[in-house]
Amino acid sequence: MIREWERETQAFQYEEADGQITLLQWKGSAPQVQVPEQIEGTPVTAVGRKAFLSDKRVQEVVLPESIRAVGDWAFAYCSRLARIALPRHAVSFGKGAFLQCEKLEQITLTRHGENFFPEAENVCIGSLLAAAVHKLDDPYLLNTREAGEEHWIQKWDAKLLQVMQTPDRDGYSKTILCGEEDYGSMENNLEYFLSQKRRGKVRLALLRLLHDKGLRPEMRELLSEYLAAHGKGCAHEETWRVVKEEYGIRREYYDLMLETGALTEQNFDEALCDMGGELAEMKAYLLKKKEERFGNDGFFESLTL
Repeated sequence: MIREWERETQAFQYEEADGQITLLQWKGSAPQVQVPEQIEGTPVTAVGRKAFLSDKRVQEVVLPESIRAVGDWAFAYCSRLARIALPRHAVSFGKGAFLQCEKLEQITLTRHGENFFPEAENVCIGSLLAAAVHKLDDPYLLNTREAGEEHWIQKWDAKLLQVMQTPDRDGYSKTILCGEEDYGSMENNLEYFLSQKRRGKVRLALLRLLHDKGLRPEMRELLSEYLAAHGKGCAHEETWRVVKEEYGIRREYYDLMLETGALTEQNFDEALCDMGGELAEMKAYLLKKKEERFGNDGFFESLTL
């Protein structure tokens, strides 16, 4: 029998079977979802198939310690979902559980309602887990029991290396064959396709270098070289474009460009010019960095930020 549960802005349809409850459909209105551990003394053990499918409001979800399964497409196409907390034990995930959750940044692991890892490590592992879902597209890395352990980190980096070494043109023929009715669209344009592939690699390289738990020196070097090879003034400028257009006000990304050689004394002024009148605060920060690292010839001091 399907029943209803409601508390203020939280509301679900659910069913009970064999002393366990499966959440069938989210009916609430809040952007933050707190799934209860029990309903009338019966544990909530599963998020059912398509329970949150295509919800455009949900931004954060906390699943309780009692959860053991997340069904097929449970959170698929939740376009605003940014953070989800999951228990630090074995949870089975169905097909496409987080399909097209492009804004998912953190999958936090908890035990008894508290973060499992210390704060800095929690952010690192949570970021890598989320990226495994929508950037690496590897469901085998969505492992809430092993995430953060050395062998899990090694598997994550092995998948990353595979992605970085895959030729940019790989998959283009399939795109053309599957999109004949859109012939001439941006998606079927080769240069656009290649640029999007490079942007994807840049995002992954930035993410891994920022969250570098267990990162080996040879992988750090490979990622740094890739970012440097796509900086401002290079044949392809995806590193600069991604940072400026997608992470424009986040200082850590500009610092990372400096550390990896994607932003140098040779291309610094060109990058500042490219910012134009945008991002005034970040431009001031970069001018200070330029003076600290390379000195200042005084040219940009005369510009209005």
